[in-house]
Amino acid sequence: MKTCIVRKGLPRIDAIPKVSGEAQYTIDLKMPGLLIGKILRSPYAHARIKSIDASAARALDGVLAVITAEDVPENLFAFYQWQADKHILCTDKVRYVGDEVAAVAAVDEDTAEEALELIKVEYEPLPVILDIDEAMKPGAPLIHEDKDSNSTWSVDRLFGDPDKALAECDYVVEGTYDTYQLAHTCLEVSNCVAKWDKSGKLTIWTNTQAPHTQRQEVARVLGIPRRNVRIISSYMGGGFGSKLVMDMKLPIASVLSRLTGRPVRIVNTRSEEFTTAKTRYPYRMHLKTGATKDGKIVVRDLILIADDGAYHDKGAATINFSSMMFGTLYNVPNIRFHGELVYTNKAMGTAFRGFGNPQVTFATESQLDELAEKMGIDPLELRRRNVNHPHETAACGAEVCGCAMSECMELAAKEIGWQEKRGKSARLRGVGLANMVHTGGGGRFYGFNSAEAMIKLSDEGTVTLITSALDMGQGAHTAMAQIAAEELGVRLEDVNVLSHDTELTPYDLGSWGSRATFMNGNAVLAAAEDARQSLVEAAAEMLEADAADILVEESKVWVKGSDEKHDLSEVVDHTVNEHGEPISGIGRFVDHLPEGYTIPTAFAKNIPCFSFGTQAVEVEIDPETGQVVVLKVVAAHETGTTINQTMSEGQLEGSVAQGIGFALMERLVHDDEGRIVNDRFLDYKIPNIGDVPEIKAYCVESVGTNGPFGAKGIGEPGLVPTAPAIANAIYDAIGVRLHELPMTREQLLTALKEKQASTVE
Repeated sequence: MKTCIVRKGLPRIDAIPKVSGEAQYTIDLKMPGLLIGKILRSPYAHARIKSIDASAARALDGVLAVITAEDVPENLFAFYQWQADKHILCTDKVRYVGDEVAAVAAVDEDTAEEALELIKVEYEPLPVILDIDEAMKPGAPLIHEDKDSNSTWSVDRLFGDPDKALAECDYVVEGTYDTYQLAHTCLEVSNCVAKWDKSGKLTIWTNTQAPHTQRQEVARVLGIPRRNVRIISSYMGGGFGSKLVMDMKLPIASVLSRLTGRPVRIVNTRSEEFTTAKTRYPYRMHLKTGATKDGKIVVRDLILIADDGAYHDKGAATINFSSMMFGTLYNVPNIRFHGELVYTNKAMGTAFRGFGNPQVTFATESQLDELAEKMGIDPLELRRRNVNHPHETAACGAEVCGCAMSECMELAAKEIGWQEKRGKSARLRGVGLANMVHTGGGGRFYGFNSAEAMIKLSDEGTVTLITSALDMGQGAHTAMAQIAAEELGVRLEDVNVLSHDTELTPYDLGSWGSRATFMNGNAVLAAAEDARQSLVEAAAEMLEADAADILVEESKVWVKGSDEKHDLSEVVDHTVNEHGEPISGIGRFVDHLPEGYTIPTAFAKNIPCFSFGTQAVEVEIDPETGQVVVLKVVAAHETGTTINQTMSEGQLEGSVAQGIGFALMERLVHDDEGRIVNDRFLDYKIPNIGDVPEIKAYCVESVGTNGPFGAKGIGEPGLVPTAPAIANAIYDAIGVRLHELPMTREQLLTALKEKQASTVE
């Protein structure tokens, strides 16, 4: 393999338009006749709608349309159609503060806001349920009255004999761990523009991570043919999973556009982004872990209850993925997992970077340190004795390919100074670490997993790459361009990337689960191989040489042994304009499913490629205030082959910062009536530059995966182990174990007081 472009930390191909302000986001879109849409949202978390009077709003000058449930299709929607439970606009009930009740389209924002105030809705308040334990009690008020209970979905996984293993273990620890709702806090809020043309075609511009599947979702909920829907995604200011599943503003804007005959824009306010743009799923986890006296983990038993919010979204998929990662890390022979989704009167959850794995890893990796203490051995040593190995098949069926878990763990421990610092508690400082496993290539959850790409060479020497890989800020387009340039033998600056439009790009499942580099990258590599073959044959004809002797590098073409080099443009121009033979390539990558594969029975075989990693953390605690200062983080993560060193390190650094927020700061807080009270950045704390410590990011390469040039995805894994590593470091510093995220100053001070009181007794 050549290493001209791959493995280098080259600048991003979209750097200049982004830093110069030339990049156009959906919110920047302008067009003639554009109307402003606004959504009237419920002020109640749970109430019956008795009546809606929109007459005054319809009469307001400058208002072109007002819609309620009577004006939109009655189709129910959810990510899984068999779980569909959400109307476009509420019919008889509202189920969380922010639920969509009505909408308007007006000539400007002020008029639209005034129209919302004129809509009169009479509500009958109903009991509000915000806690999963309350929701699961017999006789609890039903959030969806067509259901038998608020417990709406469950799954069980069993491998080995956990009961027997627990009875025979030398050591068993158990505990309960809680996480709460978090906001994605993307810099760009959720927004869209919808426009119907005269032929009946609907075009939606929006910041989506999955244009093709959202096209299907829009068509389904509106009850129109897919062929009549086009989705265009522009530059995107962050996604983190929040922009995977369709938001109701898309069909609402579409209906308003159809009624008015004009394009309609709907943009979340920042408050709406916090309160209605969906959240990370809160988990309550009761976990048992058992080991033999020689340090072999032989059993794990987890009961996981997730807060689904008011409606279904990605809850079932998230819990399923959690169970796969739970069963794969450390290859434990006896696994029991029970997962359950419960309705509450909160905004629904959705996909969030890590997809349920950060919550579970917080529990499992925290408890592993507790087990090590009970056994009287070093937590690092306990992990060494249970490390995953390359090319093994776990007891749950997970097929590990390349695996650098040992290398990541040893590197992180060395760089944090584990041997010198662990257990020393100098100046109330401590170190901790945590391991993780995650997908490095998406998943087969749709029953298939494939990608396609096209490449065209132009006579002026440029290369146009058409890919469905969505760039939401992670650098996917640069990675795709590097893969194409490496295989074709051209300069990176000669590659132009086209994406984002469902009428241009091949069908694709979207950018999620760190799948872009693995799946789309493999398709791009195949397209580049195809195009290179055509290029070599064209050069051989032009230069009257054997195709085997043609060399292409740095956009120059020459015959082996010759000093005469030709620009790429010369060859393409000659072939296209003298012979009329275009040079192009098409590539497909199909992740072939195991024989006899079904989604439920295959379990962890749903993952085509696993990625491992370790994070080690040093913290310092102020015992007077409870403040936790993260001093240093070492993030050593497996990348297979690192496509772009700088971008990969940046992904890890960003993941760690987000993980610190998850661990210590972030939580959406509800009052007793279900209103989120911290719906501004002033009150919802995320890490700022002063909170981000020294981060040493290491991309640990490994062999054995079939990603492009051996690469694995890195976008999600870096968030997964941060919180438990911090929790373990806190315990090393002051001997206090926290089982709830975020680990706040108040929790820490309370735990310290309880520890001091028990010591006195």
